[in-house]
Parts: sequence; structure tokens; C-alpha cells
Amino acid sequence: MALVRGHFERSETKMPSPGPGEVVVKAEYFSPDAMNHAWVRGMPGKFDPLAPGTVMRGGVAGAIVKSANPQWPEGTRITGFLDWADYSLSDGTDYMGVPLQIIPEGIDTHSGLVTLGMSGVCAWLGLFHFCHARPGDDILISGASGAIGSIAGQLAPLAGCRPVGIAGGPEKCSAALDAGFDAMVDYKAPDLGDQIAAACPDGVNIFFDNVGGALLDAALVSMAHNGQVLICGGTAHYGAVPTPIYNHIHMAMRSLTMRGFFYFDHVDMWGEARERLTQSLKEGAIREWLDIAEGFDATPDAALAGFSGGVNGRKLVWLD
Repeated sequence: MALVRGHFERSETKMPSPGPGEVVVKAEYFSPDAMNHAWVRGMPGKFDPLAPGTVMRGGVAGAIVKSANPQWPEGTRITGFLDWADYSLSDGTDYMGVPLQIIPEGIDTHSGLVTLGMSGVCAWLGLFHFCHARPGDDILISGASGAIGSIAGQLAPLAGCRPVGIAGGPEKCSAALDAGFDAMVDYKAPDLGDQIAAACPDGVNIFFDNVGGALLDAALVSMAHNGQVLICGGTAHYGAVPTPIYNHIHMAMRSLTMRGFFYFDHVDMWGEARERLTQSLKEGAIREWLDIAEGFDATPDAALAGFSGGVNGRKLVWLD
């Protein structure tokens, strides 16, 4: 089942009151991403799909406005996977069982969902933990104009690597070049494979994939020997019909390695990632590329935009 507009319905309810050990979080931003799709479909081995009538869950940034938990004082700015509602009730953890994440002083509230949230942490884990990027590597990044890809492209030079992005259309490709990518591939142009080969003439050392489908298939043909393919996401596969892969034989012919990672399996690494990313953000080494919709009623369309190529940077919904 794919996420569609008809899955959303607005309703009104009373503001919750915290019981012992609980807090009430007032949302300032919602963060539409692939997890909304997962909540609808369910994720085998992780969680069941939400029952009809259940409040949608997703990334939230806001502040604690009522607290019956001394560890979480009122006024604390946090992020977490909570209800998409003006107010959420929490015991200090979110729906994934993870402690609420504090937004550091001097950092904008929205950055808790961007550089210090799933987007930035996935980019950092992928490049610095799972890929073992080396100076001089050519890193091809799909979804370069999206939430994770736009940050991965800015982190790659910090590892001494050359970032090459894939995005859809001249406008997004131009914006990605301005954001720090060394070269861009337009997947909407008819010569996808030739573009990748031209952008990476010595082969792709690392393919940081956020899309899958035809982009992954084309990238496999241009991988360097002993290259690495990292599966971080798969927006091409979030619909009802998966996109097939035909060039998998290049995994053998080029001695490639492929692996994936799930953000919530690596909570123990979030602290280091957030600390490094906070430093990079304060130093200006990361520039957040934001696509912000305004108002509660903009949420459904914002949630769907990421599955249709309708996002430029990190999609957020601003409620205030």
C-alpha cells in the first residue's frame, strides 16, 4: 500500500495533560519523510502499520510546555518521532523507543530535524562509518537535492572526497552545484548512464543511494573495481510496484560490495554524529537546504511531495 492523500484527515481534540513522568510537547515543525510511508505500510520485524483513525506519526521539533518529569524541564527544545498534532504526550521517549533528542543552544529549532536529525545523521553514518570513504574517492549521491543527499554532498569534501550528485531537472542540478556538488547528473535527461560515466571517468568509488530503481541500475555499470554501494533509502520503491534491477551482474564483475543500514539500529552512534554535525553547522561547513511549507493543513501534500520528486532540500512543515 502506498501513502496517498486519502490517508489523511484532520481532527480536533483536547490538549493532553501529563501524568507522572510525562511531558507535553508543542510542535513547531513536522518532518515529512519515508517513515510516514513506513507507518502506513508497516515494516516487517520493526512495527505494524497504523490502524485507520490513528494519529499519523512522524518527525517533530518543538518545546516541552508541560512537564511532570524532572529530567525534562519545561522550555526544553526537542525532536522525536511523535504525533503529528499540535501537542504530543511523551514519557521522555518517542514512538521508536528512543529518548527525545535535545536541540543544543545556539542551534535553530528546525536544524534538530535537518542536520542533527535523521537526514544529517544518516549522511554522516553513511560516509564516515559504513562507507569508509577515502581521500580522492568519487562519491555518487542519488537524491542530491533531497534531505539526506544534500547534506551528504557537503560532508564528502570534509573526507577529502569529490561529490557527484543525481537529481531531476536543470533547476535542481544547478542548485546542487551551488550547494557544493562538484558535478551533477540529471536523471530526467535521456542519457543517464553516459552522464554518470562522464562525471566519473575513473569509475564511481562509492554510490550513496537514496533512491534505488533505475538510478541504482545505471550506477552499477559505472562503478570502479572494488567499489562500494551503500543503500540508505529507496524512494523509487516506496510505491506499490517495486522497480526491477537488471545490472546486478556488475556486482560480481567489478568485485563490488553492497550494504544497507537502518537509522534506528544505530542509536548508539547518534551522539557522536550529532556532536560532529553540530560543530560543522556552527562553523558554517554545512548549509541547510530547506523546503518549508507553512500551516497544519499543508502537511498531507508535504508528506507526499518526497515520493514524486517535488522536494528541493529538506521538506518541513512550519506550524507557527
